[in-house]
Amino acid sequence: MNNMKHSNALLISTLVLAMPISSAIATVVKFLEKGEKKEPSIEKVFMWDSLGKRHQSKPDEPNVAFAFNFHNHTDKVIRITQAFSSCGCTVAALPKKPWIIKPGEKGSIPITMDVRGKVGIIEKDSTIVTSNGTVVLTTKVAIGADTSTTGGGTPRRERSAEERAANLKLAAKNRQAVFQNKCVECHVKPTEGKRGRQLYATACSICHDAKNRAPFVTELRAIAKGKDRAYWDQWIRDSKPGMLMPAFGKKHGGPLDESQIKSLVVYLTRIFPRELKTKQAIEAASKTGAKPEELPLK
Repeated sequence: MNNMKHSNALLISTLVLAMPISSAIATVVKFLEKGEKKEPSIEKVFMWDSLGKRHQSKPDEPNVAFAFNFHNHTDKVIRITQAFSSCGCTVAALPKKPWIIKPGEKGSIPITMDVRGKVGIIEKDSTIVTSNGTVVLTTKVAIGADTSTTGGGTPRRERSAEERAANLKLAAKNRQAVFQNKCVECHVKPTEGKRGRQLYATACSICHDAKNRAPFVTELRAIAKGKDRAYWDQWIRDSKPGMLMPAFGKKHGGPLDESQIKSLVVYLTRIFPRELKTKQAIEAASKTGAKPEELPLK
């Protein structure tokens, strides 16, 4: 039983061991409007301009880019070692790992949300892992009508059951149809020029992390452990005969070139599992009340 409790805490990187347990517990977020300027005044490892930012999206705005500004107000060097988000549609980008922030230094972490095909209020968390603890940055986007009392827009409606059934019937006849005609806007254009984590967000997450994911669409987070490069390359590049999963390789009419496929395979085999392990470790620590020093070394 003790071994089970020990494994529940999972294995976490050495740098995360400095995490105070309070940093893993959710706090009330006061949102700052996207684009609004404010001097960093909220203390959470660094001083931040805000721990939450929000935006009212426009119909022609498929991606929403936020920037979280921070200042190392301490007299210590702080290392940012990892960044992961609660959903593949949201990407927190770091210029390098580890990102070393010296005393007095300022910086900004860009977080981009892909809101294609979504409707309503979308809220996502991005966890920033540092040598001094973790910080959760929240992004919120209202999609469709303006939520203010003077707003007069019309929200984009969700697809009906009939529309979903029609799309499924079309895919059964030609699984590559998802890359053609009106489907290009959501399944092809967002992948252009993307690699690695951002490519996952635009090519994979739109289906595999979707809120209304069909029962036969695999939850990749549940099967990621132990899968090698050959496995991911096969499914991404060629898919398999008789499956609804489309082939993303250009030779099949898919949108991804050789370089993109390789970058996605590397992400899924090397980075994706580590992100899941780190996320699970932080969640386990917050639930069990484990102190940082009780978490075992990796």
